[in-house]
Amino acid sequence: MRIAAVLLTLVACGPAEKGEPGDPGPKGDTGPAGQPGPIGAPGTTGQDILEAIGTAQVNITGATNYTVVPGLSLTVTVPANAKVHVDTSGGIQCTGTGSAYSAVDLAVFVDGAISNAQRRVVAANTAGLAQVVSNWSFGRLLNLTPGSHTIDVRAAGVDPSMTSANVSSAGAPQLQGVLTVSMLKL
Repeated sequence: MRIAAVLLTLVACGPAEKGEPGDPGPKGDTGPAGQPGPIGAPGTTGQDILEAIGTAQVNITGATNYTVVPGLSLTVTVPANAKVHVDTSGGIQCTGTGSAYSAVDLAVFVDGAISNAQRRVVAANTAGLAQVVSNWSFGRLLNLTPGSHTIDVRAAGVDPSMTSANVSSAGAPQLQGVLTVSMLKL
């Protein structure tokens, strides 16, 4: 019986040498589609940059209260969950001759209320140079609620004894004011 078992084992295992590998088989069928992935982050809708350019010059005296600089007003629609940044620049010109000076406060107003975006600009002539131009340039981040808001730049006189100042312009680039509002949705 032992001999039969040994013979049976040899026959069942086959020869000790391996044959040549065969050709690859045909490609199998495509498997089923996987589950959908998670919803992606929201897109960038609600981004915007708006700009207003001065349309006229305004004369500011020492008695002038805050007055809108012509053309520097924008009505914007702020989307939910957005940051709003405002920038403004422009020039004032002392209208006097000799050693005269002009001092003007400039401020960004939102919906008729003054914001914390403000600057004082002084244009001071010298004995040899008259009608001096001085420039403003400032910006601030505003915390605004979603919805419609009117943003404008206003100018006011500072000193009752100052010479009047021309603020902004319709076409003189050294004076013409600019208001830029940038909205970035988070």
